[in-house]
Amino acid sequence: MKPRRACCLIFSFGFCAAIASVRAAVLPAPVMNDIQSWHLPGRSRAILVTPEKSITADVVIPPLSEKEVTAGGTWRGVLSVDVLGTPNGKPGKIHIEAFDRETKKVFAESDNTIVDLRAPQAAWWVIASSEHPGSEAANAVDGDPSTQWHSRYGAAKAAPPHWLGIGFSKPQTIQGARLLPRQSGYTNGVPRRWRLETQDASGAWTQAARGESNQNAVAKNREPITVLLDAPQTVTSFRFLIDQDWSGGGFGTAAEVMPLGITLEEPPLAEESLIHRAWVEIPAPLLERLEGTSFGLRIAAENNPVVCTEPRWCRVNTTPSRKLFGRSNGGLGPDKLGAGLFGFTALTEQNQTILTVMDVQPDGPAAQAGLQAGDAIVAVAGVPLPVNDLNPSWTWFEQSHEAILGRATETALQTGRKTIDLGVLRENRLVSLPVKLNRHHPFQSMNPADDAEAAALLEDLLSWTVTHQRPDGSWSGDIKRTTFAALALLASDDEHYLPLVRRAIDWSLQKFDSPEKHGNLGFWGGSYMGILYAEWHLRTGDDRVLPHLDAMRDWAFEGRHPSIWGVPALGHGPSGLPYGQKSLVAPACHLLVFESLARRCGMESRLWEMLMPYMDYAWSNPEEGGHGGLGYNKSYKDLGEFWSRSGLFAIACHLRGERPEMRDAMIAIMQKRHPWLRNSHAYGEPGGGLGLLALQLITPEIYTEIMQEYAWWFSLAWQPGYGLKFTTPHMGAPYMGEDDLLNPLYALVLQAPKRNLHLTGKSR
Repeated sequence: MKPRRACCLIFSFGFCAAIASVRAAVLPAPVMNDIQSWHLPGRSRAILVTPEKSITADVVIPPLSEKEVTAGGTWRGVLSVDVLGTPNGKPGKIHIEAFDRETKKVFAESDNTIVDLRAPQAAWWVIASSEHPGSEAANAVDGDPSTQWHSRYGAAKAAPPHWLGIGFSKPQTIQGARLLPRQSGYTNGVPRRWRLETQDASGAWTQAARGESNQNAVAKNREPITVLLDAPQTVTSFRFLIDQDWSGGGFGTAAEVMPLGITLEEPPLAEESLIHRAWVEIPAPLLERLEGTSFGLRIAAENNPVVCTEPRWCRVNTTPSRKLFGRSNGGLGPDKLGAGLFGFTALTEQNQTILTVMDVQPDGPAAQAGLQAGDAIVAVAGVPLPVNDLNPSWTWFEQSHEAILGRATETALQTGRKTIDLGVLRENRLVSLPVKLNRHHPFQSMNPADDAEAAALLEDLLSWTVTHQRPDGSWSGDIKRTTFAALALLASDDEHYLPLVRRAIDWSLQKFDSPEKHGNLGFWGGSYMGILYAEWHLRTGDDRVLPHLDAMRDWAFEGRHPSIWGVPALGHGPSGLPYGQKSLVAPACHLLVFESLARRCGMESRLWEMLMPYMDYAWSNPEEGGHGGLGYNKSYKDLGEFWSRSGLFAIACHLRGERPEMRDAMIAIMQKRHPWLRNSHAYGEPGGGLGLLALQLITPEIYTEIMQEYAWWFSLAWQPGYGLKFTTPHMGAPYMGEDDLLNPLYALVLQAPKRNLHLTGKSR
């Protein structure tokens, strides 16, 4: 079910309007006196709906984007509200309706959602008169002076006085308060005339102090405004009011606001498993008539006040296809998700609470349970899906839809359950489909040597690899996929596979009889070829490949050019350096691994010596305050796409026995930030797998630890009897290969602990 990519919905509660993001339309919690709010641990402020007063909103639906029109199919809409409990824990109900503003006629509504949980409330929260998107009030309590709160400006500019403060769930005794002005930019919003007010248990506000800030100290040097009370006060809230700012423009800003005399503890995350959700579906024919118009949304409570989050909207394609995919090699989707264990593929999207089914494997578990293409999965194992995050991060690792599905499979297997319920929204009803799991045991160590499930997975991967070799000896006619497949077969140490690898070598020798045949991006493909040739020679003694190792090295060496920093560098191929002579380290890292292995075949080294000044420049050296990873180049030492380039260079260091300080620093940051493993520049996979090979070669204990962390991914992707089903990596692109890349690559990774290859630790 395809939530809308280019959907720019407007919700307006009363007179407070907000524009939603292009994919997910979400109403920010309104800052209004006539709507009660509730403050959730680890969440934005929610809304308290009482039986006496329903909440209404305007929903404006824009027309389809050009891409969505091109994708074809019909679209339906889904409005949802998360229900987090009642303030007292007694049962309550919530009901949402979509209605015509003119006639007041309800044309879509939810079933009553019953909740009898006590809604969690934060110990404290930030309060503000208004906020501007991107400069939210939460920035003033994040401990980072470089972020800021800003009052709403632009066409809907909020009028002074502006205020910012903190509220408490229980009265607190404070000794004063401090406001740190914004730390950069103009004086817009920097307080000139200000007041400090406190609120007691009755709800009344009392002025505690007022003043005019010192222009030199506050407007110029951005020093804090600190107020010490004459005596400690017990308050339920405090706030700074900005009556006039130093720019005279009538704005309000702040970098940080804090109480004095107490410590604000980090709020815990709200318990996701306690969430209920109510849905309203607008069918395709009706949604088509509503495009470009508006309608009303009403949220009503019965029996008890109910705490709910802001409404969320998505537009859903009934026949989702690849035409809806986002930009390859980067971006945030929509992307393909391969749920091999369930037997379906899905369209996974940023900021959505719905997972759209694209294809269902005939006679697979999902098909047998009744899942259909175009279905909207909204819950897994009885729990509504959280907001999906495709950004590489710990949130993706823990709570992306991919992670939720994968973790649910391992949890079920660990507890002996045979099925997992998928909640599907059909015709405004939540339908539960029990999907049978075609496995009986969870993964243990992810090492086939002592984990029977991992051994069964490896058997499927090797079988896939053997059966998909082409008659010409290659895999997919591509040197990269052929390299991984041939290395996986060599890693098995099974003599029966040697003829298959020899056919791959013969194909490569014929196709790439000179390095130039790899083309202008040839330093990538030529490196893979060199790695395969070196391992083949070390295993069989076949001397046919040796001249090609030398030729590849020399071709790369002669392809050097002076970088902008005055040291030689390599581009994608011999023609020149990209990016204004800054170039990039990724092809060089592949070449250095090839050269390190070829040295064991007797080849002399030239690339390492030539490239080391450039690699030193690109390294984020911890002794210089860096993070330890290998950057894109000297000017871009990122922590987003570092994984494979750091892993590859660490492999080269280890194989050569040189630069242990660089190797160890790179391994350390890979361990610390492993959720970025699929964001590897420039293609996600095979970058993720290459980094895992580095961990196994250098620090087997870390490799084991991280492989176990990703048992959920292997569990979800594995279709027993077939192999792994492809999911688009973060920075990756399907043009690198899908199932034909994934299966040989992870057949190699899973066998790495055997150390049957020099790449994985075989001694000289």
